[in-house]
Amino acid sequence: MKLKRVLALALVLLLVLGDTAFANDYFAKATTNTTIYKSASKSSSKVASVDSGTWLFISEIKDGWAKVTYNGKSGYAASATVKKTAKAVYVKSGTAVIYKSADSNSTKLITVPYGTKLDAYYKTGNYTHVAYNGKEGFISTNSIQLTSTNTLDKTVYLQASSGKVYASPSTSANSASVSGTTALKAVAQYDSWYRVTYGSKVGFVKKSDVGTSKYTASSSTKSTQSSPSSSASRSSTSTTTNKTMYVKTGYVNVYKSASTSSTNLGFIPYGCKVTVKGTDGSFSKVTYGSLSGYCKTSGLGTSDPNNLSNTVYVTDKSVKIYKAPTTGAESTTVSTTTALKQTARLDSTWSRVTYNGNVGFVKTSQISTKKGSSSSSSSSSSSSTSTSSAASGKSKSVDWFKGGIQSEFYKGRIATVTDVKTGISWKVKRKGGTNHADVEPLTAADTAAMKKACGSDFLTWHRRAIWVSLNGNKYAASMNCMAHGLCNIKDNNFDGHFCIHFTNSRTHGSDKVDADHQAAIKRALAAG
Repeated sequence: MKLKRVLALALVLLLVLGDTAFANDYFAKATTNTTIYKSASKSSSKVASVDSGTWLFISEIKDGWAKVTYNGKSGYAASATVKKTAKAVYVKSGTAVIYKSADSNSTKLITVPYGTKLDAYYKTGNYTHVAYNGKEGFISTNSIQLTSTNTLDKTVYLQASSGKVYASPSTSANSASVSGTTALKAVAQYDSWYRVTYGSKVGFVKKSDVGTSKYTASSSTKSTQSSPSSSASRSSTSTTTNKTMYVKTGYVNVYKSASTSSTNLGFIPYGCKVTVKGTDGSFSKVTYGSLSGYCKTSGLGTSDPNNLSNTVYVTDKSVKIYKAPTTGAESTTVSTTTALKQTARLDSTWSRVTYNGNVGFVKTSQISTKKGSSSSSSSSSSSSTSTSSAASGKSKSVDWFKGGIQSEFYKGRIATVTDVKTGISWKVKRKGGTNHADVEPLTAADTAAMKKACGSDFLTWHRRAIWVSLNGNKYAASMNCMAHGLCNIKDNNFDGHFCIHFTNSRTHGSDKVDADHQAAIKRALAAG
C-alpha cells in the first residue's frame, strides 16, 4: 500500500537523520539483542535485556539514545538498536470507531467490527494511531489488543435455505443473504456470534443460526446445532500456544473440561497471570502453576491489572486476608506491623496484596499507609457523601512535563480533588493520559460530590479551577466535568472519565496547551 510505504519511509528517515523528539509512544522493535538502561548511559543500572525482534515503545530519541518502555518499565536503549515499526492489532470489542483525531468528538472515519486487523503506529493518550484500507486515524486503545482474536477454524452452514450474514455482530447492521449450502469459515466467536469468512468476504452470523452440516430440506437446526456447551459446538479447539492473559474478574473457576458441569478443579483469583494454551467454545484452556484446566474466556484479559505498588498495613488485629475477593473464601490474619504490598484494586471494596510470599485480598477500608492507623488513607468512602478533604497550605503550580507530577500522580494513583469555587472535595483515580491526566471518580459517593460541586457545569466541557492533593501537596489545576471515553470503574455512577490539566499540559486531540485550562489553573493558584 502506497500510504504505508510513505509512512514507513518517513519513520526510517526520522531515525537516520538523528535526534528527534516525539509526542507519542511509537511501536518499535529491537533490531538486535539490546540492553535497556535506567538512564541514557551505559554506566547506569540495567532495567532489562531484550532479544532481537522484541516489541516495545519509543517516546523519544535524543543524543543516540531512545527512551523506551518494555513490559511497563521505562528506560533507555541505544537508538541504533531499535526501530519504529507498524504492529498488527485486532479489534476486541463488537465494533470500534476510527476517528480523524484522538478525540471521540472528532470526525468518524470508519467503523470496524470485532477481529479486524489494523496496522498500529503509535499511542497517544487513550488512543492508538492506526491504518486500515488506506485510511489513517485514531482508535480507542481499550478496543484493541495485540493478539489475534481470530482463533477458530471450523466450517459452518446456515440452517435454512438462506439466511443473513451481518457486517458487524448486531442484527441492526447491514446484511447480505447467503444460501444454506454456502460454506462459512468460522474464524472467531464474539458472545453469541461467529465471525465468518466466505470467499473474499467477512461477516457475522448468530451461532444459533448455523450448524456443522449443509442445510437440506429435511434438516433442522435441532439436529445439526447443539447448545454452546455441547460437544458438537466444541468439536474444534484452537491452539494458541503460550498466550499470556490475566484474570480480570474477582476470580475464575477452573474445570476439568470446557463445561461448567464438569469437575471444578479450583479457582484463580483476580490479577493472576495465566498461560492460555487454546480455546474451546466460550472456554480457554489455561495453566496456572500446577493447576491446569478450563475457565470462561470472559474472565480473562490481556492487560496486567497489577499497577499499584503501595506499602500498607491492616488497621486492626481482626482484619482478614482472603485467598479470593469474597468473605466466603479461606482467610488468615496478619499483624498490624506486617507490611503488605498493595498491587491492585479490584473495585471500590477489595485490594489485592502480597505479603511474605503470599497473595491475598483485603477490604480497602481496612488498610492504611501508616502502621497502627485506625482508618485507611487509601480507602474510599462507601457512604452517600464523599469524606475527602484537600491538603492544607498554599497551592502551587507544577509543570506537567517537567515538574515530576506524572511520576507522583502515576496511573492507578488515588488523589483528592477540591473545587475552588464551592470547596467540595472528592477522590479520583488516574486511569491514564499522556498530555494530561485522565481520571475517574473513585466511588458513587465521589461522583455525587463532583456533581454537587460542578452544578450546571456537570457533564459539560466548561473549565473549573481545582486543587489536586497528593502526599500533602496542593497543586493548582483545572478540570472539565464531561464524562467521555471508556471507564474502568464500573460502580461509580460515572460513565467514562474526565480530564485534569496542570501547568503547560496539552489536549489529546490538538496536542496544544489549552488557554481556558491554563486560566483556570491561575485562578486556583491565586485562590489559595
